[in-house]
Amino acid sequence: MKLLIFALWAMVVACGDSALAGVWQPIAGHTQIPIWHGAAPDSRPVPAPESVVTTSHLVAGRHYMAVLNVSRPTMTVYAPRAKNNGAAVVVLPGGGFAALAIDLEGTEACD
Repeated sequence: MKLLIFALWAMVVACGDSALAGVWQPIAGHTQIPIWHGAAPDSRPVPAPESVVTTSHLVAGRHYMAVLNVSRPTMTVYAPRAKNNGAAVVVLPGGGFAALAIDLEGTEACD
């Protein structure tokens, strides 16, 4: 399993054509909340600092953004644009903590 996660991480890094400094941040107007204050329970060291890459290959006809080496997981609240009816949806982008497909399987669904 560790080999599979490392291979996925290496593939995303190799396919990335640009890296952004720092950690992923939502666009203005959305609230980002840490899942845990401090270290996550039973957390393990990550191989490198958290970073964001844009892939060089296409999925569903476009490049996507991946967040690598997540060590401080967060939840982003996308408030309704219309009247709030009390319903909620939880969207979990794929990749585990190794490489999140943040816009392909995350923000795209929320927008």
